[in-house]
Amino acid sequence: MEAASNLRQSIVETEEFWQHHKKMQESTKLSRAAYCRQNDLNYFRFSHWIKMSRQNFSSNKLVSVKLKQATDHAMQKILCTLEFANGTCFKIHDTHALLFILEKMD
Repeated sequence: MEAASNLRQSIVETEEFWQHHKKMQESTKLSRAAYCRQNDLNYFRFSHWIKMSRQNFSSNKLVSVKLKQATDHAMQKILCTLEFANGTCFKIHDTHALLFILEKMD
């Protein structure tokens, strides 16, 4: 019985398994707790994986940015402005940079 439990646990804890359930939970619009109840998942393990995946994403997915010398911004059209909780603000003027950022957000 213990071997079956360990096998289930090792299958459950794969990254693909949790990614699948994260996508499914988001698509159902159910709360994490309700989704876990419906799918017989451990709520705390699911929440822990989501937290860990966010930390890994934010620390392992760095992108280099080339800064250009400031020019007259009145002449440049701002395509997008990204404002972060810490007060940092990025103004995107270049279509290639904007497309790159949008691709990475998918």
